[in-house]
Amino acid sequence: MILFDMLSPLLRAFFALLALLLCLTNIGSGVLAAIKRHVSFMAFALVLFAPAYVLWQVIFDFSLFGKSEKATEITSALCAIGVAYWIAAFVLLTIASALLLWRNIRYDKTFITPSTIKLYLDKMPCGICCWRDNGRVLFSNICMNELCLAITDAPLLNGNHFQNAVNDGIMTVDEKVWRFASREIEMDGEPLYEMIASDITTEYAKTAALEKDKAELSRLKGELWNYYLSIDESVQRQEILQAKMNIHDEMNRLMLSTVAADKNDTKALDDIFSLWEQNALLLCMEADKKTNQQQTEAIDSLAKALGVRLIWRGELPSTLSDKQKELFFFVAQEAVVNAVKHAQAKELEISIEQQGGNMLCRFTNDGKMPDGEVSFEGGLANIALLAKKQGAEIFTEIGESFTLILQFDY
Repeated sequence: MILFDMLSPLLRAFFALLALLLCLTNIGSGVLAAIKRHVSFMAFALVLFAPAYVLWQVIFDFSLFGKSEKATEITSALCAIGVAYWIAAFVLLTIASALLLWRNIRYDKTFITPSTIKLYLDKMPCGICCWRDNGRVLFSNICMNELCLAITDAPLLNGNHFQNAVNDGIMTVDEKVWRFASREIEMDGEPLYEMIASDITTEYAKTAALEKDKAELSRLKGELWNYYLSIDESVQRQEILQAKMNIHDEMNRLMLSTVAADKNDTKALDDIFSLWEQNALLLCMEADKKTNQQQTEAIDSLAKALGVRLIWRGELPSTLSDKQKELFFFVAQEAVVNAVKHAQAKELEISIEQQGGNMLCRFTNDGKMPDGEVSFEGGLANIALLAKKQGAEIFTEIGESFTLILQFDY
């Protein structure tokens, strides 16, 4: 068998190169295992590195001293064995080193390691940052680093400073809208802080569009209410006009009948007189305006019919316009109806008083109190809209009793 010390210098240099490559391979495997904190891989790399280094050192020592007395005993002993044993040792070390290196590389793809977590978080479209109470950053991905650089013109070195810069709000960075949210967490008994930056550009645009649509719908609703009220006024005017036309036509017919009647026919004259009386009554009923006394009597009659005792305190000042007086009686009528319908009230007090530059009309009933928040609906909602047009205001006051208040500003 050919001994190792009988090989040519070129072949011994080839084996030295193989030993050096094995040493470097195992050093790399050990470093990768240390990064992954895999202790068993680190130990295995150290075990493989030791014989590879010994073989490289033996070849280097033999190249320097040969078979002289300066060569160590290990060098002399290993160089005196057959080449086949050297080849077998190199084959085994190469296979083991390659397998260890492959396992180290494959470990990242099959197991969760700090590097795989870092790689995954760097690919996320949101920004993530974690820091200690003193501001020292423990982790931040690429997205958060770029955001910090764009907002503060400085790298992310202190988590507390960056949190103060964004103030847990919504900011626009590079034509994108980002929402920053921070929270306190605890890990291994140590308090930490975490911040997440989310890209809400699409959601923000949709929200803005919804707000715009909401404002447009509110405007349209107001226009529809105005149109609805104007329709009511138009219909009322049309009905009054039609009634006046009917009365006018009837009066013409009566005048012609009166002129053409036989003055000697008593029965015919009585019939014509009855028709005159009926039309006169109808004309009075269709009058456009009623006096305050008539309006008050109408409210009293409504309250009496509904079984509510009405108490008047104060009188309407003469400084109110006709529309304001009409609004007051509209509210009084609605207050009487609602007191019976919703509160089963037996008594309603209507008071009118001056407070500074305002006049307050209070409608207080002794019925049961409403449940929850009071909202204006139905006829009261229409009256509130009319009040707003006149610069007045309608609101409620809930204490020992329920009070509806109509306020006129002077």
